[in-house]
Amino acid sequence: MRTLYKKAKLITEAEARYIIAHGTASPSEWVVVQYMDQWFDIRGMTKAEITEHIEYLDRKLAADLAAGIESPH
Repeated sequence: MRTLYKKAKLITEAEARYIIAHGTASPSEWVVVQYMDQWFDIRGMTKAEITEHIEYLDRKLAADLAAGIESPH
């Protein structure tokens, strides 16, 4: 599996809400992504990088579910 993009910084929900509220500039129209209970600052990423990052998270979750590391509930 590919590693997580270093440009996607794991942040808290409070930080994500602040970034959203203050309309910080980004190369794409997105500034944060919520995946499950995690928030990521994606302001430095292109749309293609964001898509690949989310696909990576999906693959990691599927692998964790298959290995019994993660519970679907």
